[in-house]
Amino acid sequence: MLYYEMSKNKKTDKKVKTKRKTSKPDKKKADKRSEFDEYYQEEVEDFEEPEEEGNYEEVEDNREFMKQVKEFEKQHEGSKIINVYNIIGKPAFKKFDKLDNDSLEKEYKKILSLLDDQNIIVHFQSDYPLSEKYRFITEEIFAQDVENVEDTSLHINFIYEDFHPEMYEDNEEEF
Repeated sequence: MLYYEMSKNKKTDKKVKTKRKTSKPDKKKADKRSEFDEYYQEEVEDFEEPEEEGNYEEVEDNREFMKQVKEFEKQHEGSKIINVYNIIGKPAFKKFDKLDNDSLEKEYKKILSLLDDQNIIVHFQSDYPLSEKYRFITEEIFAQDVENVEDTSLHINFIYEDFHPEMYEDNEEEF
């Protein structure tokens, strides 16, 4: 297989394209290839000599991006998927329609606190009734599967309008 590689010529300090041959691919490794590997290989095989000097930066940016994607895949290779309800410890909660206004507010704050303790944040871009916010979290967010993140500096974010875009569009039309 033949692919191109960009490098700098030490004498002229200009970027040059070099060809490099590789051996026949290993069948076991080929079976383990991800979609990224296939995309990256297509990018390398389809590489053409840039016509302008400025296009070299674009090629290098693309290569750097591909490298970052590969690192991301490695970091998340053995990650487990778990739903939000399990992450926050399977708390007992009441259905939103069975709560009065005072207990609804108390339960809502309790659920938000449990989510916050696990760095899970729910955003609402518009104002909605407290009952709708509580219902959304307990019925929809609790059922969401996410990556079990051990890194405490990372946050998991949910946006109500991503789940219900029609609600956001309705609010925009009012203005």
